[in-house]
Amino acid sequence: MTIWLTICGMAVVTIAVRALPLLLLRGEPPGWLGRWLGLVPVAVFTALVLRPLVVSAGPDPRLTIGAPLVAGLVGAVVAWRTSNVVATIIVGMAAYWALRLIGLV
Repeated sequence: MTIWLTICGMAVVTIAVRALPLLLLRGEPPGWLGRWLGLVPVAVFTALVLRPLVVSAGPDPRLTIGAPLVAGLVGAVVAWRTSNVVATIIVGMAAYWALRLIGLV
């Protein structure tokens, strides 16, 4: 019985968290909230991408400046200049492979 109460409680909380903003913000959100929510994708993307670029893998992770960071910066420049996702991926991967080929990984 406790398991079912727990599942039902989690369902109610999940629905409330998702439904309340929709009910409270009918129509257009205020300007400040729209600007703030516009920055969420950038923050999430940065949190997902930055760690593998600057933290070494292994049992003792530490900040490093290596090929992944350099290739990420090259990709960022291509993305900034071209706004082309495919070109960004191709150039970033080519830069990483080139740095790896010359032994900087």
